[in-house]
Amino acid sequence: MKFSLFIDYVVFQLVRLLEVMLCTMPERAAMATGKVAGRLMFILLRDRKAAAMENLTIAFGKEKSPSWVRRTALKSFEHLGHLAVEFFRIRQWTQEDMATRIIIDGKLPYDLIMMPGQHGICLITSHFGCFEVSAATTMFLGIQTNLMVTGLKNPFLSRYFFSRGGGDQRKTGIRTFPHKGVAKKLIQALREGETVAFLGDQRGDAERGVFVNFFGSPAPANEIFARLAIDGEARVIPLCTYRLNDGRYHSIFGEEIRLQLTGDQRRDLITVSQQFHDVFEAWLRIEPEQGFWLQRKWRRKPSRHKRNRIKADANDVATPSSEQSRPDEGMFMT
Repeated sequence: MKFSLFIDYVVFQLVRLLEVMLCTMPERAAMATGKVAGRLMFILLRDRKAAAMENLTIAFGKEKSPSWVRRTALKSFEHLGHLAVEFFRIRQWTQEDMATRIIIDGKLPYDLIMMPGQHGICLITSHFGCFEVSAATTMFLGIQTNLMVTGLKNPFLSRYFFSRGGGDQRKTGIRTFPHKGVAKKLIQALREGETVAFLGDQRGDAERGVFVNFFGSPAPANEIFARLAIDGEARVIPLCTYRLNDGRYHSIFGEEIRLQLTGDQRRDLITVSQQFHDVFEAWLRIEPEQGFWLQRKWRRKPSRHKRNRIKADANDVATPSSEQSRPDEGMFMT
């Protein structure tokens, strides 16, 4: 066994030990541990702290004070600590636990787009709030879901985490797919009437991707999520989950996102990606401390030819044609 593989295995065993500890101790103590861990990350991970404060300044700097930015960055790290605890403890929840802990709102929009027809459904969420609880919500409601996931460098952790998410699909209702090389499979699943869920706010390739207006600044977006919805001929509904102060969670199905399509492939990718990010921004404006701010979303110093690309994409979004502002009638007929 290679030394690096041995280290990965040791880390895997330590994570399993941490899981046992967090799931054994009382919930209040476990969540307090997560909060302390988040504060330690805020102190020790200086680059991530700087990224979080930079992101928050770009998003809210014109509206909020520097002290608010720092305070919100700290709370976002505490939120990450809570997410880590929830990741393990949620897997211990029974159906009764989910019924008492999760407040579900907006189920009607989801029910309405479920029928009639064999169209697929894209459930979009983002690195915001408690996305692990969002997954538990779909499981509680009996929604069979295909989930796109990003693998971990540690093969033991990657296999362990993802097998627990979708290894027994009959129990969880979730089937996981690696994020690379699966677009055709997921598009086909959507065309066959299945549901695909993904975290749609992941940063795109600044060289080849598209740019969206996010909090008033251009940000690279991964166009694969727009492509899935468009090529899969799917109907799109957002799902987010807020953590409440009383230990419960508020899972919200938003109104259907009517894709604005023109037939111009690149323009459609930009426009649909923008529609997704408009939703993500609205969520973050409500509870910014529950955002995932430690990864840089915005590019800071693009080269000249990249700036021209950004301006061209921004113009496509900012000045849509009259055709662009109309939903595609064929896609949304009932």
